[in-house]
Amino acid sequence: MSGYILCQTKKAENPYFIENIGLNIYSIEELCYYFSTDLPLLDHTILNRQLVQWLWQELNLKTLAQKLAPLPDREFSAGEFIFPVLKEINYLNQQEFRRLEEALKKLEQEPAPVRAKRKGDALMAHKKYTKAIKAYEEILRKDEKDRMGIQLAGNIYHNMGCAYARLFQMDEACACFRKAYEILHTKDALMTCLYGVYLKDGEEAYARLAEEFRVDAGTRQEADRRIFGIVPMELPENLDKALADWTGEYHRNTGVGA
Repeated sequence: MSGYILCQTKKAENPYFIENIGLNIYSIEELCYYFSTDLPLLDHTILNRQLVQWLWQELNLKTLAQKLAPLPDREFSAGEFIFPVLKEINYLNQQEFRRLEEALKKLEQEPAPVRAKRKGDALMAHKKYTKAIKAYEEILRKDEKDRMGIQLAGNIYHNMGCAYARLFQMDEACACFRKAYEILHTKDALMTCLYGVYLKDGEEAYARLAEEFRVDAGTRQEADRRIFGIVPMELPENLDKALADWTGEYHRNTGVGA
């Protein structure tokens, strides 16, 4: 998208709420921006009858709403819904539109577990860690049905571990990191697993796990450099505010009251 696109249409008094990422949409320009930047999250929870009604009632885009109205009554692709919305205000130029078409086509051609993982990754990018974990768990539950590959399964466990770590749930995080390493057997997965245990239980636990995994001397030295050579995090100037922000983010993701 080239530069700013100023809102030229009516702004809604009542926003359309995108629950997955906790976002309020007030204009078609904002909706178009979301459509063009979050393809993995565009499913029936967003592209539905409620959105059609919102376009009609709040933005007075009756012709567009009439065009979209039949879609929720049948199976439809994301493109069938989002492209008319994007074209309503010529949000993208031709080159940008083609790129989006290609990206959506590529996404739709991917196996279901891969698409589902991309959804989890997108939720991670929005810091919706609990929802990302649920998305990853759903893929793993469908493992046999979808015949997920080893590489994908390992990557899902790794990302799920990262989500748990962001929520300070280190028992779950370490369990996921261990599973990822047992599946992938890569150096990166090993390093993440070792570092997770170090953060959770300290240096002795880290050393015991390295022995359990029979980590060779060279790899152990590299792990030591990565773990013990890490520059300590610089504390923010306003520590009370930062702690309040971190606590608020944790509560938003877990649903736990402050």
